[in-house]
Parts: sequence; structure tokens; C-alpha cells
Amino acid sequence: MKKISTSLFILALIIFSSCRKNFDSVSSKGDFSISVDTLLMDSVFTNIASRTYDFKIYNTSDKDIYISKIFLERGDQSYYRLNVDGTPGKVFENVMIHANDSIFVFVEVTADITQLSSPVYEEKLFVQDESITDYVLLTSFIKDADFYYPERFPDGSKDSLTLYTDPQTGETSKIAGFFLPDNTTFTADKPIVVYGHMAVPVGKTLTIEPGAHLYFHFNSGLIVWENASLKVNGTLGDEVIFEDDRMEPDFENKPGMWNFIWLREGSINNEINYAIIKNASVGLEVFPAGNNNPALVVKNTQIYNHSLVGIYGIATKIKAENLVMNNFGANAVRLQLGGHYDFKHCTIANFGNGIRNEDKAAFYASNFFDDYIEQTRYVNDLEQLNIANSIIYGISSIEYYIEKDTGAAFNYLIKNTLIKFDDPLNHFTGIPELDFTDTNHYQNILINQNPIFEDYNKNKMGIGDTSPCINFGDLNTALQVPLDILEKDRTIAPDLGAYQHMSFQ
Repeated sequence: MKKISTSLFILALIIFSSCRKNFDSVSSKGDFSISVDTLLMDSVFTNIASRTYDFKIYNTSDKDIYISKIFLERGDQSYYRLNVDGTPGKVFENVMIHANDSIFVFVEVTADITQLSSPVYEEKLFVQDESITDYVLLTSFIKDADFYYPERFPDGSKDSLTLYTDPQTGETSKIAGFFLPDNTTFTADKPIVVYGHMAVPVGKTLTIEPGAHLYFHFNSGLIVWENASLKVNGTLGDEVIFEDDRMEPDFENKPGMWNFIWLREGSINNEINYAIIKNASVGLEVFPAGNNNPALVVKNTQIYNHSLVGIYGIATKIKAENLVMNNFGANAVRLQLGGHYDFKHCTIANFGNGIRNEDKAAFYASNFFDDYIEQTRYVNDLEQLNIANSIIYGISSIEYYIEKDTGAAFNYLIKNTLIKFDDPLNHFTGIPELDFTDTNHYQNILINQNPIFEDYNKNKMGIGDTSPCINFGDLNTALQVPLDILEKDRTIAPDLGAYQHMSFQ
């Protein structure tokens, strides 16, 4: 009998609690508020799902209420998708909100630009009770684009690129990707969205015209194959942009969002002019060319926000003019295993977060490569390293570091350049390659002077009108690069770096 009484008591509590909840719940009569009146959902590519956005509906009363109806203006024809307090759908009725509490409304969009009258896609999400009907204006911008991605085969596998075949075992190293079919030209007509690794095939050329915009999905990139070429033909104001495909403001400067632009061994005559390359792991990975010309000629180009390195050169040949770099996890420029390099009027900086030792300096060069797996050091001649009229600076004490192995040549000349090399404890004293008083290799060097950038936190790397870099450039070098990156004449009184000085006020 005692057990029966206890069970009846518990049952009565459940029934009482349930009845009380229903009794205290009333239909809302203007007893709610909404946290936003407009939900801006940024840009999204056609037929690609957006990220999830949210807002809240508040119960402003001391009683449990229910909202009569929450629904989209276009109903089932809407391209927006909702989740209200954990339940997906497009129409919701009698939605409970407890006293002085709130619920989340989550919103996503996937839209087809061909089905819209305007790329600005707006629709009202209504919240209705017995007294009022309020709404949130959902706004998104749907971008048309051309999509490039690996082919998917009937067995579920995807197209891939063979990067390397072991000559002894025949084993291959592959990466998800695809070859472009032929010589290809990208224009500014539509954005290019790349999934996987897009490759320029043997003997072909990818030409990218002014104003073109390439977006790379996570774990994607661009590869230029043997005897193939990349020609980037941007202009001032119509730069070619390479970046990730996340267009929300939170990802504007986020590094490591895609992989790289890789100029493989044997590619030829690669040229980049007026480009912006940002948010990858490695901006440009450059291997030896297939002819005697530079593997890469890069001019008037900005490289920002990479998780590892901005330009990584291996035993190659690079010519750079009016290059601007900032914000890297390791080096802005990393050159290994020798090669031939010529930097004129470049601004090479690294104000990226994190602790970096000297071999992660903004600028690093060596004539060797250490293979830690095989425990082998490879050496190769550094035929020439020329840096002139440039700035090498950053947040670390040592932002310039070069290393020599005596088993190979090491030729270098640095002149009319500002270098950050702060070594108060003389850790590097006695290293000949870092002796800035050696006039055979260092001429007219500014050491540890602040170049006074406009705002390095925002990658604004122009120098101010009180900078020590003003009129410190070598005139003969300036005559070879007569215009700065903004096409301002520098031949009268050349400053250091890619920019002639300016007033920030």
C-alpha cells in the first residue's frame, strides 16, 4: 500500500505540473520583441549554402506565452531555411517561449542567381501573435560565379593529380585536383570559385585578366605544371585577387584558408603583375624553371595573411619589383638551396602574431636545405641575391637572416635598404654574412629604424612623411623601377620600399 501511495503521489505531481504549464501559457498579445530588425547575411555564391546566422525572439512578460506563427514571406518557395528553437522548417505555429526567456531563430540561404530578379535577395520573416505582426528583413547578396572542381566518378572517387611517382617502387603521391582542358583565360566577367587543386597542364598557359577574382575553397590551390605558364595581368585599380571563398567579415584576414599557388619544377615564364594574394598557407611556392628565364617575375603585387610563408623559393630564380608583404606565421620570403634572386623597391614585413626565431625572419635565405627525414643536407650555389631600395622589417628583433654552407657559393649584395636586426646581446656577432659593416656586401644600410608604416595592422604599408626611408634610395635602381606601386614617379628622389612617402592625415 505504501508503494502504491508513493506512485500515485508522483503521478499526481506530473499531472499537476503538466496542467499548470498549460494553464499558465497564454497567447502572446504583443508580449515579444526581436533582437534585430534586419539580418544581413553577407555574400554567398549561387547554389552554395551560406553559413548559419541567428537572432532571438524574447518573451517580455512574466508568463509563458506562445507565438501564433513564424513564417517566411515566400513560404515553401523561399530560398531561406529556418530552425526555430531546434526545429527545422519554414512555417511554425504556437511556438512556446517561457516567461522572461527567449528562443533562437537560425537562418541559412542557398539561392540560384538565375531564379532571382536581382542579386540582392531580400525576404521578410514574419513573427505574429494575436495583437501584432512584426518581421525581420533577411538580406543576402547572391553572387554568380564559374565553378571549377574535380570530376566525381561513378564509384564515388574524385579526379586527382599525380604529384610524384617513386622510380623504384612505382608508388605515387596524389592530390585531389584536375587539369584545365587547354590554354585558359579568366576575365572579370564572373568570379572563379575553385574546389580542389586546379592545374595548368603541360605546355599550356593560364592567363588572368585585370579585375578577375579567384576564390579558393578550403584545401584548394593553383598548380602550374612543367612547361606551363601563369600570366597574371592586373592593373592599378583592377588587381587580380586570389583569396579564400569565405566572404564573411570575420574571415577577411584569416590565414590558412586555402593552400597555395605552386609553380612546379619545370614551369616557365610565370609573370604576376598587380595581384593581391591573401589568406593561404603559402602565397607563392616557386621551384626551378624549365628554362634560363626567371621562374617568376612578380611586380606591383601585395601578399598578406598567410599561415606559413608569403614566397617560398627553392633553388629557383625570382625577380621582384614593388612587392608588398605583411603578416605571416613564419617568413614573408623564404629562399633555400641557393638560386638567383633580385628584389628592387620591395616592402617585406611581418607583423604576424607568434614567437619566431631567426630562421623565421621576415626575410630568410640560405644555400642549403636540410632534409630531416633522410637526415641529409643538400647544398647548391646561391648564384646571386640582390636586394636594393627595399624595407625588411617586422615585429621580431631579427627580421633579416641569411645562412651559408661553405660547400656552395654564396653571393649577395644588399644596398640602400632598411633592415630590422636588433641583437643587443651580440648573439650573431662574428657571422660574416651578418656583418653590416662589410661594404663588399652591404652598402648604405639603415639598421633598426622605424619605417613608419601607415597602419600595418590593416596591411597599409605605405610610409609616412617623416619616415627615415625618404630619399634614401639609389637613383640607378629607381630608374629601373621608375614608378611606385601606385604609379607615382620616384625618379627625382626615390624612397625605400614599394611606396613613395605620403601624408596619412
